[in-house]
Amino acid sequence: MDDSDVKIFKKEKRDDKFDEIGLISKMNEERGNGNIDKSKRLGSYLASIFLDKDVLLQKLRPIIGDKEYTKAESFQIKILMFFAAEYQLNSLLPNNILRNTAINALYDDIHDKAEEFYKEFSDGAEYSFYYLAVRKNDDISHNIGKCFSMLCGKGKENEEYASLGSELWSGVLEEVEEIIRRYEFVGMKK
Repeated sequence: MDDSDVKIFKKEKRDDKFDEIGLISKMNEERGNGNIDKSKRLGSYLASIFLDKDVLLQKLRPIIGDKEYTKAESFQIKILMFFAAEYQLNSLLPNNILRNTAINALYDDIHDKAEEFYKEFSDGAEYSFYYLAVRKNDDISHNIGKCFSMLCGKGKENEEYASLGSELWSGVLEEVEEIIRRYEFVGMKK
């Protein structure tokens, strides 16, 4: 039986010109109200915090305590922090233009200032595990904690590391939200 002429969905022609004009208009609006510049500065600021070991330790001390972590565990702490920051940028910034601008500035700065970390980080599968943990959508913090424990090589059921991962996730979300709100983006929900 030949079904080459059967069409289940009608192919709609998209008006790409309209999409391009709308995007250009939105970009001009965001540039004009200062949001693009704020997004760039926000991404760079977050990178500077995360890449400065002393500042980072000071901010994380209430969560991680004085315990010495292995190099691999410290790497996982940083990865979780970047993932949480990106998650929060995507959650709170008013539109994709600003989200992408901030995230690109964050990763551009990491690439420029910590190339070795950037390569190791961008080649890793950690984000995939965290995306899956978030997509489960039942208790994100708990899921992230278990994932963090697993990525640290402790297994998903290690309470100490699962709790640490969960607390890091919540702490970074809170900190990044406070930072984002200080930038006072036009159009951001209060």
